[in-house]
Amino acid sequence: MTFSENLPVFVYGTLRPGQKNYSRYLRGRTLRERPAAVCGRLFFMDDGGYPYLTAGREKVVGELMEISPEHYDAVLRGLDELEEYDHLDEEHSVYLRRKTEVILEDGERVTAWTYYWNGPRTGRRIGSGDFTRRE
Repeated sequence: MTFSENLPVFVYGTLRPGQKNYSRYLRGRTLRERPAAVCGRLFFMDDGGYPYLTAGREKVVGELMEISPEHYDAVLRGLDELEEYDHLDEEHSVYLRRKTEVILEDGERVTAWTYYWNGPRTGRRIGSGDFTRRE
């Protein structure tokens, strides 16, 4: 599959630099990585050790990943697989990849892909909105 829109990807959990999935999926495949935020609500699944994002009005922090063009299709396929997202079967997907407005530190607004939870709301809320500072 080739992706028609090479949008950046906003990551908020295990794909952030220093987290367990960053090296496998993103390290060396980005042009630029910038601190950013989206509006939503962040939760943590204790039994799986991963976060998920839902719609909401709270600030959720992460990074905006601008993927290198030569790696774009492979990276997005890998992220879709990791997040168990199937664009042909969204009903049974664990996460849904959606276009989202991302706000950079300087206030610039950018459209990016991010992954939203598609399951029942369980786990505990991360009140800080920051997976790396979950309490």
